[in-house]
Amino acid sequence: MGMMRWWIVAAFVWGFAEATFFFIVPDLLLTASVIAFGFTRAFRFAIFAAIGAVIGGLLMYWWGAHDIAAALGLLRSVPLIADDLLARVAAEMNAAHWPVNLSLGALTGAPFKIYAVEAGNLGIHPAVFATVGFGARMLRFGIAIALTALGVSLARRLGLSRLVPIGLALVWITIYGIYGFVRLSA
Repeated sequence: MGMMRWWIVAAFVWGFAEATFFFIVPDLLLTASVIAFGFTRAFRFAIFAAIGAVIGGLLMYWWGAHDIAAALGLLRSVPLIADDLLARVAAEMNAAHWPVNLSLGALTGAPFKIYAVEAGNLGIHPAVFATVGFGARMLRFGIAIALTALGVSLARRLGLSRLVPIGLALVWITIYGIYGFVRLSA
């Protein structure tokens, strides 16, 4: 299997895993792929990560529709997910403008898997949820990829290309550090 296919498989699997039980976002892989392959290919990988996320999200949707207590139990076992976040997402999904909330939630640190469980619990049509979920995943992945491409371009113009991988690692360490601090303080 060629290198590109491995990245496609990795993006798909990571998207699926993060939508179900994994707690590290596929954005890490996607932003690294900007460095390795450029913006266009990274965006292609994002499509596969979003497809994996939607499939994983539909699994969580089904679980939320059939056994909400067990699904919420799994969510509580995921690092940094607590009752306050579950309540916030439940309220956001109960709102008439839940598609907007789902899309914004992707940008504010509310895991997609919680929205999926709540969508199933509320009986939102699975095709509608999958369509909105795909768009929400692509919005976030696209922003992460675009910001990384901008950073790579700026670093190249400044003659700092060798520092890009270190800079990206520091960005992700900072993001997870701040997110962890905020979530543990909640």
